[in-house]
Amino acid sequence: MPQLLFATDLYLVGLGVTVALVVYPSFHLVGARQWTGFHGAHARRVAYAVGPAWALQGIGSLWWLLHGPDRGLGIVHALAALAAVLITVLKAVPIHRRLERHHDSVDIRQLQRWHGLRTLLWIGCTLVALRLV
Repeated sequence: MPQLLFATDLYLVGLGVTVALVVYPSFHLVGARQWTGFHGAHARRVAYAVGPAWALQGIGSLWWLLHGPDRGLGIVHALAALAAVLITVLKAVPIHRRLERHHDSVDIRQLQRWHGLRTLLWIGCTLVALRLV
């Protein structure tokens, strides 16, 4: 389980960096006419990329809290992972819901800022999980 948790955290970092450097900047390049179709496709596809990883991260975090070494670090990891999920649910999802209706550069920049914080949390999770492997 330690290797799986570390690999999952590392995957989320890779996903986060890719979204930060490639996906969200491309949002600014899509025209108004294509926007709703583009954004809808993005939202559906990204769910497949992040959903299973979040499930594995949650299972791995729970394992660490219940059975792993250094439960203090396990708590830090679990809280960082939970914070990333909460940022998504409470901040990113409402922005995406607004973006479903129309392209808005201000919302996209706000989404990029929240995503940056989420990616930093995933980096933190990875560094903490590195102690397991």
